[in-house]
Amino acid sequence: MVEPLVRRMPDLVTDSMFAEGRAETLRYHEDLYASTPLGAANSWLLEPDQLVLKAIELSRGANPILAFDLGAGVGRHTIPMAQGLAAGSKVIAVDVIPSAIAHLKTNCAAAGVSDMVTPVVGDLEKFTFDTSMVAGLIVGFSAVEHVSSITAMRALLCRCAAATAPGGLVALGIFADRIEELVDGTIRPALVEFDLDSMTVHTVLDEVFPSWIIEYTHTGAEHVPEERDGIPYQLESTLIQFIGRKPR
Repeated sequence: MVEPLVRRMPDLVTDSMFAEGRAETLRYHEDLYASTPLGAANSWLLEPDQLVLKAIELSRGANPILAFDLGAGVGRHTIPMAQGLAAGSKVIAVDVIPSAIAHLKTNCAAAGVSDMVTPVVGDLEKFTFDTSMVAGLIVGFSAVEHVSSITAMRALLCRCAAATAPGGLVALGIFADRIEELVDGTIRPALVEFDLDSMTVHTVLDEVFPSWIIEYTHTGAEHVPEERDGIPYQLESTLIQFIGRKPR
């Protein structure tokens, strides 16, 4: 029997709800990074997402730039950014999980890009950009939605927009409409920091980047097999992809 899906309003999430979702986010990623090396087959760490590769290509020029990888993890996108941008570019890689940053440092060293990457342990909800620096590229793939509310996500995106240089890019992959389907067909809300629907994501993107040049956008379904407490399930999501260029 399929249970009715009960969603939480994004800005009515209690502290305990957020804490439960954040604990699961940390547990999942810490377990994955401890057991699965970067580039491992049959995992999403196998290769960078095509959205980020497209953003790197659009950002590549003769001059070096400053780039940010928000929610960098173990370097899935940080390393291709460092390798693909113009010589002399710098990438600031931010993640809330200290062990992820430790793995990222090791992976950057193995790839020979340590001198281009500055690892930072930080919570994106509280992360602020140094106002003395402007970014040519800001990437946030499966990152900006890992905050406590839509208000917090909007504020983070506004900080990204303000920190981007004229002509620079913001590239986002945001997962919304997340539910978990068990093998018996039971559907339950995903255990995440807060519920986020795709319509709200599109509205926020329109609000934060109203006059930006849209280089790429796509919305589609995603299905990923996962397991928690020994129970397998399918994580169903909508992935909203966005690359915007700040007007000069």
